[in-house]
Amino acid sequence: MPGVNSIKLLTGNSHPQLAQLVAQRLGIELTPCIVKKFADQCIDVRIGSSVRDEDVFVLQTGYSAYTDPNDALMELCIIISACKTASARRITAVIPSFPYSRHDKKDKSRAPITAKLVANMITVAGADHVITMDLHASQIQGFFDIPVDNLSSEPSVARWIRTRVEDWRNCIIVSPDAGGAKRATALADLLGVDFALINRNRKRAQNKRIREARTQAALQAGGTLPSAMSSTDDLRSGFATPSAPPHDASHPEGSHSQQGGSLRSVNDRLSNLRMEGGGPSPRSPLYSLIGNGVQANESGEFFITDEDGHRVFSGGAHAGHGHAHAHTQSQGPSNGVAGQGQLSPASFAAAEAAESALQEGEAKMEILVGDVEGKVAILVDDMVDTGRTLALAAKTLRDAGAKEVYAHISHGILSGKAVELLRKLEMKRLVVTNTIPNEEKAQDANGRLEIMDVSAVMAESIRRAHHGESIAVLFEEQGGVMV
Repeated sequence: MPGVNSIKLLTGNSHPQLAQLVAQRLGIELTPCIVKKFADQCIDVRIGSSVRDEDVFVLQTGYSAYTDPNDALMELCIIISACKTASARRITAVIPSFPYSRHDKKDKSRAPITAKLVANMITVAGADHVITMDLHASQIQGFFDIPVDNLSSEPSVARWIRTRVEDWRNCIIVSPDAGGAKRATALADLLGVDFALINRNRKRAQNKRIREARTQAALQAGGTLPSAMSSTDDLRSGFATPSAPPHDASHPEGSHSQQGGSLRSVNDRLSNLRMEGGGPSPRSPLYSLIGNGVQANESGEFFITDEDGHRVFSGGAHAGHGHAHAHTQSQGPSNGVAGQGQLSPASFAAAEAAESALQEGEAKMEILVGDVEGKVAILVDDMVDTGRTLALAAKTLRDAGAKEVYAHISHGILSGKAVELLRKLEMKRLVVTNTIPNEEKAQDANGRLEIMDVSAVMAESIRRAHHGESIAVLFEEQGGVMV
């Protein structure tokens, strides 16, 4: 039947060089496809030859120096839709770098799971199959209702290390964060070497410190803590006991004088908190304590929330008065905390301890688990964006005595001043794949950035998908060597 044995490879504007390399390895010509924008910035797609009853592969990467992720995604969906309406027999979306892959979970209140939305868009556009590489989280495959093949650059990386690193048997594979531990251990097992992990703890220390500081400020102003506050958190923070004397609302400034500099230092740290929907009068002691970290409802009740949106303090603001009045929400010993009243000396000590914890968290932002002294350290991760995480990891490894530091990253987004930062890194070389076009950035990096070609893996996966052969072999070392 006509078209059964033919492959049609199309591409948009995101990475024409990679598409051309894949076409050359397959021994075919790229199917003419013109993608441009109208004056109103709407995308127009024109396919230059018939795709009826053909096996169509649309290669479009999610990140590019030539177009932003949103345009790249829309180009992909429109090309797929155009092929579908043109009676293509099967359409495979080949996405070397999957857009919005970091938005794969609801990590905070009201956060969208955009990777799932992208999967829905590609499926609804008409794709029958997806081929991608080194997803940020392999669980993204479950967002699709169609088959997904997540290729791995691991065999190619292992081969590069064996051939380009002289003392590779003395190397150690390092994950720059806890999320990449599985990736690092897999490569370490393939090479038969050790692995290490760098744990970043500043955000955890900051969040804990901010929650404690907010609660201290709230108690000092005279308010109540919700009963949902755990007793463990109460004990850690060293809050006043229920026997503390009540706060005299007629002397709102009285408690300020007992504090000294410790809580004022805490309050200075809270100046960047965001106002949402109003709050107490700027003249009130509560507002002076917690700055913009106040939210209010129409009834005049105000409250403070932590980083996850949980309410840690609530009270009532009375118009016309220069103070905050305690709102009796959940008073009593069940809280284990003084719902109203002045802070005890233990509370002042807790504020100082919290500030010290933050300073320690900043000083020890990178914690290395593993021995890298005298070894060649090789950082591995799925993507590098601004390069700050990589820079901190490289410095941590050098400070720990690593002989040399390399980095292998699957997707080099390298946005902003990443290349400028790369030139200053304590690293011998950063190696990225060509899933994203970075040729110009490599020239600007003064030899510190190397691009590894994965077009052979892409071409082989397309060939195997077309002929109904297994693609799983590409995940194995033999598959990587073969192609």
